[in-house]
Amino acid sequence: MKICIFPNDPIIAYYEKGEIKERYFNPENIFDEVHIISFSEKEIEESKVQKIVGNAKLVIHTVGKINIKNRKKEISKIVNIVKQICPDVIRTYNPFVEGWCASFVAKKLDIPCFVSLHTQYDHNRQIIKKKNLKKYLVLKYTEKFIEPYVLQNADKITIVYKIIEPYVLKHTTTKPELLYNKIDCKKFFDAKRIDELPKPLILSVGNLIEGKNHKLLIQAMKKIDANLLIIGNGELYDKLTDQIKSNSLENKIRIIKSVPNHIISKYYKSADIFALLYDVKQEGLPMPVMEAMAAGTPVVIPKSPDSEELVDAIQFSECNVDSFCQKINQLFQDNKLRQQLSSKGLELVQKFDLKKIEKREAKIYMELVQK
Repeated sequence: MKICIFPNDPIIAYYEKGEIKERYFNPENIFDEVHIISFSEKEIEESKVQKIVGNAKLVIHTVGKINIKNRKKEISKIVNIVKQICPDVIRTYNPFVEGWCASFVAKKLDIPCFVSLHTQYDHNRQIIKKKNLKKYLVLKYTEKFIEPYVLQNADKITIVYKIIEPYVLKHTTTKPELLYNKIDCKKFFDAKRIDELPKPLILSVGNLIEGKNHKLLIQAMKKIDANLLIIGNGELYDKLTDQIKSNSLENKIRIIKSVPNHIISKYYKSADIFALLYDVKQEGLPMPVMEAMAAGTPVVIPKSPDSEELVDAIQFSECNVDSFCQKINQLFQDNKLRQQLSSKGLELVQKFDLKKIEKREAKIYMELVQK
């Protein structure tokens, strides 16, 4: 079997961020060939990212930069490429230009289209409205002319958070299936600690953007007798670095822009506490939270609809400095509570285990192919 993937970003971008994951595009190795349609001029060598498709043959097709303005002009080129590939199914990971092209090609060639969504797009739109009017207007255009087309022509829609469902149902009657991000629980549980890291250690992993609220973590560290390690990169890197310096916190806070996926489990295992005060209207249960649980690291996050079933495994904080300080300090002072959260987290995170999610994902593909 063959699959054609329309990813959110060029594969080289995932490689540079250390986010190449085993069989990510080929669950249970059900495909013999994986073809990636990359909206870029230059891509990485397939051999360097082979593990992202497991045992399948990997082919990356670069089609140049495709955007809202040129998509209709360039779409025939993409149709011809996909026609030659003759895939059994097409997969896309957003409802924007990549999703539109995937949906158009799938409809044109009568190929099943699988759309998976990973954030709350309406809420993101409102955030951007406050920061970038030009980008907001583009997103208002996609809301009317692009996103409905993608969702209404999808043969299958999955979401990684419950909070995404209202967005989907606004555009289509197709009810999405909740399919959480997958975690290799054994990899994180078996990871070895890094002895050189400072102790006690709070770890936070996530893109350096407004929605992750790293500025609150940094501010809170003035009242917490511990070290903070932030792993992530993004538009706020310079601002957050300046905040650390202006508060004279360089001796207890460090930012690492990226860590390869195959060793990041060691950082989770080395931490005493994991904390991320993210925007719960934008994300439900981010992957770093599940990775921390799989490592047995106690977690401090805000409560969301997706985290309610994990109430016994997580220390919930309000999204403000005082609440965060209180919850963190409580954990450091209560070894029994830390152990309880760790044990319960290890138990409940199994529902997100790689094997379980891969099995369902592979079954979805087979259902689509056999229609």
